[in-house]
Amino acid sequence: MKYFLSCLLTTVILFACNTQETEVNPAQSKVHYDLGIELASLSLYQNSLKEFALAIKFDPDNLKAFRKKGLVHFGLKQYDEAEKLFKKTIKLDPENVQAHINLGMVKYSKGDKNEAKKLWEYAIEIKNDDNDAKALNNIANLYKEEKLYDKAIEYYKAAGKMDSKNMMYIDNLADVFRLRGEPDQAIRLLEKSLKLNGPGIATQFNLGKSYKDLKKFEKAIKAFKKSLKINPALTEAHYQIAQIKLVQKNQDSALKSIESAIKSDPSNLEYQEFRDKISDS
Repeated sequence: MKYFLSCLLTTVILFACNTQETEVNPAQSKVHYDLGIELASLSLYQNSLKEFALAIKFDPDNLKAFRKKGLVHFGLKQYDEAEKLFKKTIKLDPENVQAHINLGMVKYSKGDKNEAKKLWEYAIEIKNDDNDAKALNNIANLYKEEKLYDKAIEYYKAAGKMDSKNMMYIDNLADVFRLRGEPDQAIRLLEKSLKLNGPGIATQFNLGKSYKDLKKFEKAIKAFKKSLKINPALTEAHYQIAQIKLVQKNQDSALKSIESAIKSDPSNLEYQEFRDKISDS
């Protein structure tokens, strides 16, 4: 793979340098686009941005390159650049559902939740036969934030029906039942998710929170530890375990868990305050 990328990069660079005036060349644009995708998958984001830029240069109508470049900028939290690229994608293809969803994510990340919701609702309306699960899920997330749990459940169920293989929608739905005071229902959904999809970070973590609400602490700790085994950087799981250990009056273990959380997220004031609470108890 490294040899392939090296040769391909060399070819692309030589081609670009030898071109005085860029002519529209869809085939060459695709070469750069494919390389941009490959580099992004390897987390070489700055290199991928350059390739997507070249893909656009060789074909100004390559809307896929605009959107993928926008996604990389979004992932890097460069929201203004991402917004410009998603808008350009929509200008080239006004019915591009995913670009509307992506633009909604930019608006949400910049704090404009109302505009984000409008974009997601519009994305759902554009095409009847398109996969709108992401937009439905995002709207459900907004209702969840507003504690409008019945509406959130409605939209999560719709997202799950449209994309039944995506366990994220089941996990999100379960968490709303937990927040609505129905941890037993949440656990049933999460166990279903585990059977259908195998172990998942969010599934195990949400299962831990549901068991915690039921005061089934050992089961909760077991689930949180499983989530950490899948992703050791899941800081919140350490925090949840620390809370349980403090309730169990196991101060040393609680302190050890919160220290692990702070190590992963040193600037988190909530974790620091909880450590002080443990020390004072």
